[in-house]
Order: sequence, then structure tokens, then C-alpha cells
Amino acid sequence: MNNSKLPTEVELIYEVMPCSAMRTAQEPNGKKHSCTYFRKWGAYHSYDYNLNGPPAQTGISHPSEYVGIANLTPEVLSGCRKSPIFVVGINPNLTGFSKTRKNSVYPLFDEYKQFAHYFRYRSTEKLEIPDNAFEGFGGGNAEVPPNLFTDLAVPEVNGRRTVPLQMQLVKYYDELQKLLNDLGAKMNWNGHQLKVGEDLSYGNMVACPSARWLTAKNPGYPESLVMSTTEVKEIVQECFHDRKYFLRQLFQSLPKVIMVVGATTARPFITAMKDRFIEGDPKVNESVTELIKRKHVLKYGDLPDGTELTARVIFSGHITGDPTTYQAVRGKVLEQLVEEAQNNNIIYNTNSKHLLRPKGACVFCPMLEIGKCDYENELVPLTNHPVLTADSSAMLLFEEKKAQFELMNQETVEKGTIEDIWAEKPEDYTNTNNL
Repeated sequence: MNNSKLPTEVELIYEVMPCSAMRTAQEPNGKKHSCTYFRKWGAYHSYDYNLNGPPAQTGISHPSEYVGIANLTPEVLSGCRKSPIFVVGINPNLTGFSKTRKNSVYPLFDEYKQFAHYFRYRSTEKLEIPDNAFEGFGGGNAEVPPNLFTDLAVPEVNGRRTVPLQMQLVKYYDELQKLLNDLGAKMNWNGHQLKVGEDLSYGNMVACPSARWLTAKNPGYPESLVMSTTEVKEIVQECFHDRKYFLRQLFQSLPKVIMVVGATTARPFITAMKDRFIEGDPKVNESVTELIKRKHVLKYGDLPDGTELTARVIFSGHITGDPTTYQAVRGKVLEQLVEEAQNNNIIYNTNSKHLLRPKGACVFCPMLEIGKCDYENELVPLTNHPVLTADSSAMLLFEEKKAQFELMNQETVEKGTIEDIWAEKPEDYTNTNNL
């Protein structure tokens, strides 16, 4: 357990944001860390906010300046840390890798609070420079990802290269919103405001982005982007097993529903959590179309008062990487979400028009000073304290953190044979443009 007194959800911001830079630039004696693999996916057009500090408003679109071509930072969970529905992928997508989306721009913040704000309020969209402006700044040159080298000629005005930005809809995230809309309709929650980023968060088992988790040759990608066996083993060991970024966030979030997207994600998730499944008994090599046929329940653990904490696990085809399978199982995915709502495992709050938060405290937004917590009155700590806020003593907040870790450590996280369990299979993806 990390013995810092920072709450888990806050601590992860300070650990994840610089992680790739540390593994790339600060290894001893010039050793090359396997996590440098993600740099092979190239550098991309980047932006920073014009004003210091986190934006006063929610959302991700704020006055920004172009800062040039840069490598990408790792990602943390997108959305509210206590969203009752948690969508899991294997690693973050990279929309800018597509030739048709090379006008994508990525955040390059030098302030932790801006980084936290961005991922708290990211929903179904990312950002891009409008086509006409992009062409006008010289973006229409022959360079294509992963070989972008030339900065855009964005003029400097009053000391800043302010750049126009617009929202870029991401199909994967948009489909998650459609699922929420359909859930609300099926449950007759008239006037609901269910939203990706509020009622559904999305995160990944490995923190660094790529256009695909590429462990074998694929005609849609350069052979140089295929991970070696050593890179797969060492990346997974570093990020998932040693630093436990994903697991620590999961056991702070404690969602009521976990939606595991894609067969490539399902295999390592089932392997890691196999001793926690109390219903369904999912097998590593089962197809998504088989897994979706039955109910799967994962047990986080027992609290000191005997309360059993569980989550429904829903296995889905990859929304954009394997759309054929996804469309085949979508009805069952929605059916299982509805079942959880009908059984009051996810509960609609008629006052807020959102879903009630699951068990456990969270001080992410107020402690990082990125916004108020809209759900503070719904949060019930794991410990025997009626309420915990950013103003609570460090000792009480540390007790909550210890309770999370005790749940996480009640069962061993299995590894299996990493290079096999974490390998993609040809049938996992039917679409090479899985963005």
C-alpha cells in the first residue's frame, strides 16, 4: 500500500500524469524502459489553456494556445470517480492516428489541476482544430501520423498562439451515451440527464494511449508498431501489477456495474479478477457472445460490518474495433443494464436526474479545486464516519484509503502468462479503424 496521506483519487493524478515522462527520460544508466514503446505511435499537435489554473467552467473546451508537436501523456479515469457504471478498455484510444483526423489536438498541461479538470469533465468528445484553420496553419502538408514533425504556423498575438478549437465526437464514447439514453427510456425516467462522465465513467487497464493494442502483425499498421513479447510483459507488469493504477482507481470507485469492452480486455480482466467472481464463472477463452449469455457478479470484498460489496460485470464486444460483435450483443448489454436498474443496484435520483453514487467517499473535485462535488450528499464512506469531505482530517481520509486497499488485497490479483493473456487475437477486431 502507498502510505502517502493523499486520498487515492487525488494521488493518482500526481502519479499518472508524469509517469510516461519518467519512464522515458529518467531511467538509470540510459536503460530503455519498455513503456517507451508508446512513443512509437508518434507525437501530435498539442494545446494548453490560456489561463493558469483549472478552468472555472466544466467541460474541456476553453480558450487555448497551440504549443506544438508533443508526445502524449498517460490517461486517468474519465468522468466522476464515483459513477455507478464503469467502462473498462485495455488502453486509451488515439483518434489522432487516423489520417483523416490529424487535426486532432491533445492536452499538454503543466499543471496537475488542469490535468485533473480535463479528465473529470471529458465526456463524449475530444478536441480538434477546424479543417479550414488547420489547412491555413500549414496542417495540410504530406506528413501523417505517426510521423508528424512540423509545428503549425499559428500566429502569436499578445504573447500567445491562441488556436481555434472545436469538439470532435468520438464514436466509442457517443455509443456509451446512446446506451445511457436507452436505459433511461427503458426505465421510463422521463427528463433524465444521464450522461457519460457523470453516470458512466471510462478507464483503462494500461494508462498510455495507442490506436490499437497491437501484439501481432496487422496489415492496417506498420510492423514497427507491433509490441514485442518483452514490451507486453514489462508494460503490463509496470502499469497494471506494480503501480496498480487501474486497480487502485477501481477500488476507490467501487462501481455497481463494470462494462468490459472487447475480447482483448476481457481476457486479462477475467484473469486478474477470477477469484472474485461469485456468479457466472467466466472463462478466459470464452467469446464475448458466450459470456453475455449469463449473469456475472464480482465481489469487491466484505466491510468490517459484514456488508458485501459487489458489482455486475457485463462483457461487450468492442464498440468500434469489433462492431459486428458489438451490434450482436448490444441488446443483451442494455438488457443487463436494465436488470440492474430494476433490481435497484443502480438507482435513479429523481431530484438530480442522475444515478445515485455507490458506496465510498470521494474528495477529488474539491481537494484539487477543480469544481464542487454535485454528489457530496450521496457519498457514504467505507469507514464508520457519517461523512468525509476535503476538509476532513488527514487521519480520517487515510482510514478510508486503507479500507479501499483492504478490499483490493482481500484476493490475489492473478497474472497468468502475461504475453498470452494480454495478446490480441485476429478475431478480436474486425475494423482496423477502431476509433
